Amino acid sequence: MGIRPWRLAAGACLGAACAVKWSGVFFLLAFAALSLIWDAGAGRALGLRPRLSGALQGLTGAFVLVPATIYVLSWSGWFLRAQGRGRNWKQATQAGPGFFVVDSLRSWLGYQLQVLGFHTGLDTRHSYMSEPWQWPLLQRPVAFHYLSPPNACAAKDCSQAVLGVGTPALWYLALPALVVLITRYTAVRDWRAGAVLLGYGAGWLPWFYYAIADNRTMYLFYMLPVVPFMVLALAIVAGLALGPGGTASIRRATGAAIVGAGAFIVLVNFWWLYPILSGETIPYAAWWARMLMRSWV
Repeated sequence: MGIRPWRLAAGACLGAACAVKWSGVFFLLAFAALSLIWDAGAGRALGLRPRLSGALQGLTGAFVLVPATIYVLSWSGWFLRAQGRGRNWKQATQAGPGFFVVDSLRSWLGYQLQVLGFHTGLDTRHSYMSEPWQWPLLQRPVAFHYLSPPNACAAKDCSQAVLGVGTPALWYLALPALVVLITRYTAVRDWRAGAVLLGYGAGWLPWFYYAIADNRTMYLFYMLPVVPFMVLALAIVAGLALGPGGTASIRRATGAAIVGAGAFIVLVNFWWLYPILSGETIPYAAWWARMLMRSWV
């Protein structure tokens, strides 16, 4: 009921996520709600009378103050140097360090509003843009780099590419795994399944609003923060396939074979795609063979 070190660490990580990309706030809100639900459940299990105000006070430190502090600290280089973009939006009107701090904060807030305004109106069409419902199927990745260097490989025509795409075997195996988790959470309220589903939904579902309401320009790499939850979903399903301790050896052996085969397929699939993920120079035919969908081109 006191200080929760791991929760504070989670708040710091979520603040860092928001510093990288503002969509980290989706995860911040989701995990704050999850913590509140877990606290309420733990309180009921101990026979404690629920105190919403006390729970909210505990969450304020971990999921408001700590993330906000980390976010502001991530701008320390911007604050300490005058060359940052928008750094002198509000020039100091009087001498003294106090006015310097105030005007720096005003410039910082002005910069945040400019960023918000830019993203709110971002609807320019792009050849590699895609919609959220296309992301789990990897229908339209982003080509970050492509060259056809002459005489750079053993073949007549060569390709050098960096394609921003996930490993299809992993992404496609994650889809039935999510169905299993939905079924399991509905049937037995498995908290692990619920937590993974929440993380997956926090990184994916909010983008549907921007696609429908704002017609926002979006890309497949917006789905990257969801990949760890795909892996966790597969890990849970792998555990279910293996069965609990004491399960019959035949069941364990069969489950291990299935899990091992799935992991092997993912590794081979990643190995096969690696040249077009890392910019290796390969024959054009080899590059084309790795374009598993024509929408990848």
